[in-house]
Amino acid sequence: MANLMRFLSLSILVWFSLDGLHAQEEGLASYYHKRFHGKVSSSGRIHDAEELVAAHRTHPFGTFLRVTNLSNLKSVIVCVTDRGPRRKSRIIDVSYSAAELLGFISKGIERVRVEVVPGIPDLRYLDLIYPKMPYLDAAKFRSAIPYRMDY
Repeated sequence: MANLMRFLSLSILVWFSLDGLHAQEEGLASYYHKRFHGKVSSSGRIHDAEELVAAHRTHPFGTFLRVTNLSNLKSVIVCVTDRGPRRKSRIIDVSYSAAELLGFISKGIERVRVEVVPGIPDLRYLDLIYPKMPYLDAAKFRSAIPYRMDY
């Protein structure tokens, strides 16, 4: 049983590593200036500087990404709502509030790691890694107390 569990978990991890959705990338990140607040993004949403949103070149709109600042290891989860960044040397643009949480407002750009956060369909595979243990309901086997002691 233990060997089967190891095989299942290893095969699922290999499957996830081959899947492009769970890839990581590292590179430079910048942030939207506050002057973009209220402008329409390429997804059609109005950009709000207080939301945790980002622009990425390839991830579909609505994808949640974990962005980790590699200099201080602070991380934040953002939603892709726009295309960009324009500069080829950068991999992601985050909103002003996300940049504040990551701690690089004063620098303007920072080296980050970007990872896809698994969604609902991806979490169903966790049952294969950690299967539910069979459970025996023992309540029906308990006997009632046969006597009462009154003092």
